Amino acid sequence: MGAKKRIKIGRVLFLIFLIYFIYTFAVQQFKINDLRRQEVELSSEITRLSAEREKLKKEIELLNTESYIEELARDQLGLVKPGEILYKVSPRR
Repeated sequence: MGAKKRIKIGRVLFLIFLIYFIYTFAVQQFKINDLRRQEVELSSEITRLSAEREKLKKEIELLNTESYIEELARDQLGLVKPGEILYKVSPRR
């Protein structure tokens, strides 16, 4: 009778260990999948930000040229050179 009880206790302990192992493995897999998803999101964010950085670098270079500054002054501020006349055409309805 004592040997059967030890076998049952051994089986129960093994079953508890097995359940714990499976649970721990499943939780770790969920964490790994979440981290991989975050990695992909961050990688695409890095790519997007790198492209935006390059665009801003080019815009900074343009802002340092007189022709671009003149273009901005004419288009956005409506400025003209001395002696020029500004004509504005309103859209047709």
